[in-house]
Amino acid sequence: MKNIQKIAFLSLTMMIMTLQAFSRPTESWKEIGHEDNILILSKTAKNAVLPFKAIGEIEADIETLLAILKDHTQKQKWAPKLEKVTIHKELSENIFIFSEYYKTPWPATDREFLLKGEIIKLTKNTVLLKAHSVDQEKAYEHFKSENHIQADVKYLNLTLSKVSANRTAIEFEFHGDMKGWMPLWLMNLIQKKWPLRFIQGLREHSLSYKNHNLKTPPNQAILSQNFSQN
Repeated sequence: MKNIQKIAFLSLTMMIMTLQAFSRPTESWKEIGHEDNILILSKTAKNAVLPFKAIGEIEADIETLLAILKDHTQKQKWAPKLEKVTIHKELSENIFIFSEYYKTPWPATDREFLLKGEIIKLTKNTVLLKAHSVDQEKAYEHFKSENHIQADVKYLNLTLSKVSANRTAIEFEFHGDMKGWMPLWLMNLIQKKWPLRFIQGLREHSLSYKNHNLKTPPNQAILSQNFSQN
């Protein structure tokens, strides 16, 4: 009888612990700063490598911004610390396997983000560009560079939302581990600034894009393309 009671008590305890685990609220984003009319947020994470988010607006139409983001041959001109982008494989019209190669200050080794990326049309006026690391997947590990340390990108989400004909809201989320020898405090410091600098770079480049690429303006029907649907 005592054994039965003990088993019942243990089962009840485990059930309560499981329910408590599932009922814990998800950590919410908290503001940690702002610069250049761009809000910077973060939240806690299990491995102490913090996720970061930046939210702002750009005075450019969503078609122009999407055209810039899809042009991997020019991205190193405006994206922070980016050396180049290589498209390894197109799995479909809007799903890609690609690498982004980043310069890091001496004596650190340069980083590679080997990613699977996808463009998803969430609504009529909202597009999501998302990516995550695939360097551990056998199908893609042969794309890895021997001269770079592989960063582990848990998620990279970039959302564009049309505000008006000439204004677009942008939200950039990133959570990743740069790996290799790098103190945690330095990694968080670098990654804290990255979404901010990304939006600033895209904002500045969009001005020159509009001024110097008027001969080939972005297709106004770009949002009607056959993107993956959420």
